[in-house]
Amino acid sequence: MRRAWLCLVMTVAAASTCGRTELVRFEILPMPVDAGRDAGPDAGRDAGVDAGFDAGFDAGVDAGTKPCVEGRFTLAPATPVVVLVLDKSGSMNESLPGALTKWDALRSSLRATLPAVDQTMALGLLLYPVSPQQSCSSFVRPNPEPALGQVATILQTLDNTEPAGGTPTADALQAGFTSLQGRRTGSTARALVLATDGVPNCNFSLDPRACFCVMPPCTAAECVDDDRSVERVRAGADAGIPTYVIGIEAPGAVFTQALDRMAVAGGRALPGTTKYYSAASAAELARAFSAIRDQVARCTFLTSSVPNATGSIRVEVNGVVVPFDPTGQFGWNWTDRPNGELVFRGASCTQVMGQTLRLEALVGCGAP
Repeated sequence: MRRAWLCLVMTVAAASTCGRTELVRFEILPMPVDAGRDAGPDAGRDAGVDAGFDAGFDAGVDAGTKPCVEGRFTLAPATPVVVLVLDKSGSMNESLPGALTKWDALRSSLRATLPAVDQTMALGLLLYPVSPQQSCSSFVRPNPEPALGQVATILQTLDNTEPAGGTPTADALQAGFTSLQGRRTGSTARALVLATDGVPNCNFSLDPRACFCVMPPCTAAECVDDDRSVERVRAGADAGIPTYVIGIEAPGAVFTQALDRMAVAGGRALPGTTKYYSAASAAELARAFSAIRDQVARCTFLTSSVPNATGSIRVEVNGVVVPFDPTGQFGWNWTDRPNGELVFRGASCTQVMGQTLRLEALVGCGAP
């Protein structure tokens, strides 16, 4: 990752590779792109996305299973399948303003928000790292895997867990996406929720002489692994799996660029300067999880007909056209176009959430 000259003052907490809290002041030199990072997904991805009505389908994307049939179709609510990827590194033992640690605040927020969707949202849990002894390793699959009725198991697992270790975010993301890739059906909406308080690290292929570190002396394990983490999130979004990013942070957090970049790459960035859901208390965490829960569970729908390469689609709520918005800030946007999955955002999400409305898609099929 490239860095210009600057001077930072950071408070860093960790266990293993991040096992202490101290004030560090140092200068960062201009650096080349990390040669050891993953090549990532298709770098030539079309930045324009689908332009909505009368827009052409990207021929490079898998056509999926849903055909193009001309006509008017009622949008069906999707069954959400979500993997919670939660950071349990040593710095999660730090205190937030008030009495709770970051870990306790995370557990409290999930106890407040998950029970409401126990029987309507298939939930899975992936904690990282594995253990203090495997402080730079992620589990290879969620435990439990996504299914209905998992909330009690998830909450008990969190209660039985003590934070420790590094922050292998990229590997944890990959494990979450791998699990969700096998959950694509004509009635599901998949999403990943990442909640983390720290800078990704634990990429041993990085060069400590050329990477950015938050705590000298630098080792490969302590190199910031933001580029690879962003690429993993972008690959998930390209495959129809968006990522919601929650930053658990004390006021005045310094290194937030990685969270912003992951939020943008995941296709669920917030409007404004801060692109991720920033939370510095249990109440703010609960609000973030509630907003994400409702958007996935109540604002994601499916159409049974998908426009072909030269076709068109118009989305209506009670006969009023909802604008297509490729930025994902308002209106509607595709989540997994080949599967007919779309999401309402912003005021449009609020409008359709929990109300009896007529949601329809008018689909036209162009020449083959």
